[in-house]
Amino acid sequence: RNKILLLGDSITQMSFSAKLSGWGAHLADYYQRRCDVYNRGMSGYNTDWYLEYLDTKVGQHDVFDCMNHNDDDSHASSSSESKAHYDDVKLVTIFFGANDASCQKLNPRHHVPLDRFQSNLEKLAKLCQERFGPEIRIIFITPPPVHHASRLKYQVERYGNEATGDLERTLDLASKYADAVVDVARRLGYPSLNIFKFMLDAVPDEEGEEWSKFLSDGLHLSSEGNLFLGEHLIDLIEKQYPEIAVSPCPDTGYTGNSASKGGVALTSEKGVGPWHDEIDHLNPSVAFV
Repeated sequence: RNKILLLGDSITQMSFSAKLSGWGAHLADYYQRRCDVYNRGMSGYNTDWYLEYLDTKVGQHDVFDCMNHNDDDSHASSSSESKAHYDDVKLVTIFFGANDASCQKLNPRHHVPLDRFQSNLEKLAKLCQERFGPEIRIIFITPPPVHHASRLKYQVERYGNEATGDLERTLDLASKYADAVVDVARRLGYPSLNIFKFMLDAVPDEEGEEWSKFLSDGLHLSSEGNLFLGEHLIDLIEKQYPEIAVSPCPDTGYTGNSASKGGVALTSEKGVGPWHDEIDHLNPSVAFV
C-alpha cells in the first residue's frame, strides 16, 4: 500500500489525536484504502535533536527503514539496493519550528539559531531524497502563530505560583521561523504550507485575535486548528501534487468509496481491494481476480 510519512515535533505527534481531530488523522481519512500514514512526530524535539535521532540505528529504522515493505534489519543502510523498496512512499511532510523558535535567552534548551534551523531543514529534505529517491514529494509546514495571552494563561495553569510571566515563545519569533521554512522550501523547489499566515489571515487582528481558537494553549493546535491545517494541507496536495490527490465521490463528497478516484501516481485509482459494491455475492471470487 502507498505510504505517507509525517516528520515533526509534538504538533505532528499529536496529529493522530481523536480528541483534537488531528490533522494527521484527517489526512489518513482522506487516503482511506489508498495510503497508510506514518506518524513520526517527536514531542519536544527541535531539528537538532531530530537529526541526532536519525543518526542512530534505532532512529533510522524507526523513521525510514520501517517504510520498507521488506522490513528487515538487513535494509538498515541507505544503499541503492534498499531504495528500490521505497517506491510506494508518495509524500513526506516536514513540520518543525515551534520548538526551534524558542527564545535563546529564556529557553536555550530548545532554541536553534535561524541559520542552523534552515540548514537542518535542508538536511532533512536531503535524507528523504537519499532514502526515497530524488523525486520524492515533500511539503514543508511552518510553525503556527503563538498567542501570548493563552501562553501566559497556560503557564499559570501548569506552574501556579512558579509561573514566570515571561514568554519563551512569541508571535514575532514564530513569524521569523515561519518565513525561514517558506524560504527553504522555495530554494529547494518544494511547496510549503504557511499555516502561520493562513491562521492570522483567517481571522484578522481587528477582530480581537480570534485566531487563538486554532490553538489549545497558545502554541499547540486545537480541534479547530487541526481541521484548519488538515483542510489546507489537502488543498495544497490537490494543487501541487494532483497525481496523488483523491477525487471524492461526486454524490457524497466521500473519498472512501467506489466512486472516488485516486491520482495516477497512486498504485491504483480504485484503492486496495475491491469495494463492497463491486462484489457479486453470488460469485464473489470474480471481484478478486
